[in-house]
Amino acid sequence: MPGRARRKRRRARFASAETIRWLEWGTRSYQSFMFGLALILLGSAVASTARLPRALGYVMGLSGLAHVVQGWVVGSEGFPVSNTFAILGGYVLILAWIIWLVVVAWRTRESSGAPP
Repeated sequence: MPGRARRKRRRARFASAETIRWLEWGTRSYQSFMFGLALILLGSAVASTARLPRALGYVMGLSGLAHVVQGWVVGSEGFPVSNTFAILGGYVLILAWIIWLVVVAWRTRESSGAPP
């Protein structure tokens, strides 16, 4: 009898842990989708302005697309190894457009003669 109760408690704990894991997958997927959508919208706004390079907006949009793909994979498969490529691609693209934006801002400030 004690063994049966122990197995029942184990199954209940496993079901609770699995439920929490599914909630984690769902929230992580939603967060990635929304962040990706925000980056795509930001990229399209930057690409349509005349003050910043259009290619900078495209790189922002690509980083957003990588996050949307990441959200899709996490939502459908959890945290598989194949998601690593989407994560790394998104991080590399975000790093690239952040550095590019800093360089553009620095050059704009120097050309306008604004004091530091």
